[in-house]
Amino acid sequence: SSGINAEYGGTRVTKLLTENQQVFNPCPVKREIYKRLSSSKSVSLTDIDDKFIAPMLGYSSSAEYYSEISLTNCLKDIDVYTVCINADDDPCFPGNMYPLELIQYNRFTSLISTRAGGHYGFAGLGWPFKTLTFSDQLVVEITKMIRSQLPDSR
Repeated sequence: SSGINAEYGGTRVTKLLTENQQVFNPCPVKREIYKRLSSSKSVSLTDIDDKFIAPMLGYSSSAEYYSEISLTNCLKDIDVYTVCINADDDPCFPGNMYPLELIQYNRFTSLISTRAGGHYGFAGLGWPFKTLTFSDQLVVEITKMIRSQLPDSR
């Protein structure tokens, strides 16, 4: 079983669907999505991607979708300084899946990896109420670091 299914499979996703059923009610398309997902014997993030996300985006399966959107498809072509941020406990893209060899190969890419943060943990505890998220703060700090290394442009 993949990290996605082990972490979020079965009862956790089913509980989220049940607790948030009102979100699906106002719209016929959303009701159909809820019906398909809640009637499934196994509800995992992969099931959601197979039954909803992949078809909505024109893919035949979650496997095809994952392959097409893989970071490995574009990392080698990046020619602008890029900082990749990832948490080792991200259920969708755990740290051990990160293509380190491609990041090391490309001089324009670097990786900041944290032990914790989940899939969307970098927003910060106060998001959406705080306007400056962890990611925003990180960009500010990286920009300061880069600017401090540049010759004075006055």
